Amino acid sequence: MKSAPRKSSKKSASRKRASRKGSFEARLRDAVRAIDVANSLTSPLTNSIENLLRIAAADVGSDTASVLVRDGSRGGLKFLAALSDVADELKKVRIPPGKGIAGLVFSTGQPMAVADVSKEGSFWSEADKRTGFKTVTLLATPLRTGSEMVGVLEFVNRPGEPPYDPFSPEEMDRAAHFADAIASLVEAHETAGLIETLFARSLDAAMKGDDGREVREWVKRVRSAPEHKDLLQLAISLRDIASRGDAERQLCRDILDSLARWTEKRSTISTGYFSF
Repeated sequence: MKSAPRKSSKKSASRKRASRKGSFEARLRDAVRAIDVANSLTSPLTNSIENLLRIAAADVGSDTASVLVRDGSRGGLKFLAALSDVADELKKVRIPPGKGIAGLVFSTGQPMAVADVSKEGSFWSEADKRTGFKTVTLLATPLRTGSEMVGVLEFVNRPGEPPYDPFSPEEMDRAAHFADAIASLVEAHETAGLIETLFARSLDAAMKGDDGREVREWVKRVRSAPEHKDLLQLAISLRDIASRGDAERQLCRDILDSLARWTEKRSTISTGYFSF
């Protein structure tokens, strides 16, 4: 007769422990989700790009300027930064692959200066239609890091009212110098954005007890340049191998060190062929 209450008491204590455990896990999940990784890496780079863009626009003599970057892996473009009254609207615009002067510059790698875009057949007017802006004269120069095209730098119109003076060859040269610096920042921005997203998704997967399959599926679907997708795949593979123990981590270090020495030697040999 006295044993029944003890069983009931044990069940009650077990339920309380389970409840506390569930409450703790819920609080832990909430705490992890509260970690704000969004824009923690990209925000300083965006600010640097905008600051350099402002200096470039003043030096080239433009009223409006923008930085367009790759939108996925098919050659489309989107606005990363813009000095314009319609900057927020521009950042919603997506330029299809090969469209417009920016698309032509991106696909050919050659700069263009157009005195009157209404007389240029390749001009894509959809951005003006969506924003209410009026493009008249334009200078576009490619953003390139090494052999990779990462975007386009554009300068539009002059201060004051049209008709505007066309951009000069000297201004095109100055724009190209700014493009080299901005391209490096754009490349860093793209990589940082992917790292932010990878970190956030990895945290979420860890809290769910996922074995990494969900993160790998995300990498397959991500809209990014092929070299960046490869970078993410390598990072995930290294993480999986290194998490298995000290021996695996040492093996990763040895392989990477050997690869670094091999690529350095290969680069030295290639350079030597053209050093005469």
